Amino acid sequence: MKTGMVVIIIVSFFLLLLASMKVSVAIAFRHVRNDEECKIVVRTLFGLFRYTIRIPLLKPEWDGKTPQMTFVQKQGVGGTRDKEEKKGKLTPAKVARFIRQVKRFLRQVVDLHEIMKQFYRYVTVTQWEWKTRIGTGDAASTGLLVGLGWSLKYMIIGAVSRYMNMKTVPVVAVVPAYDQAVSETAFACMIHFRIGHAMVAGWRVIKHWRGRRPAKWSTARQVNEGY
Repeated sequence: MKTGMVVIIIVSFFLLLLASMKVSVAIAFRHVRNDEECKIVVRTLFGLFRYTIRIPLLKPEWDGKTPQMTFVQKQGVGGTRDKEEKKGKLTPAKVARFIRQVKRFLRQVVDLHEIMKQFYRYVTVTQWEWKTRIGTGDAASTGLLVGLGWSLKYMIIGAVSRYMNMKTVPVVAVVPAYDQAVSETAFACMIHFRIGHAMVAGWRVIKHWRGRRPAKWSTARQVNEGY
């Protein structure tokens, strides 16, 4: 009996310790002409554990039937050097299949939007830098694109600030290039959250998975929908 209590206490202690740990996610995206690269670094366990995913996108290809994008994904613990490397091709069919899977997931989880809103309340943004240089070679169209760029960036920042805790002043720039056709952007973001909040969000997703609702709740919802 005493042994069982000791085991329960130890397991509870480690669960509480795990739930209190912070997770830091650094996202960096760079686009220069046809060269694009996305890097995601996840750190936890007080910075001792680091997992890196690097996705450089290569030039587009044409296999004679459909356009496709070849990419090389590197991932591993502590960095990407000498780590697992995966090569793949992104085709319109794969994109369409991914979109269908996302839509199926969104339909399957009841109140997913509310669940994510509750989780976002505990996400803190400590870095937000987004700089863009764009031009078409024509002053009028370049000015239009620059205006759209500013609007898009401020709209995204407003949405992020609404749902998350923005603890930094966003650094945003849209630089016009009137005399040449150019498209360059660099984005860097850092977010933090606790593992416990992510565990609660995951548990709520499982709880609200369609088909797992209690019969009483399902009946009540059907009655309400009848009105």
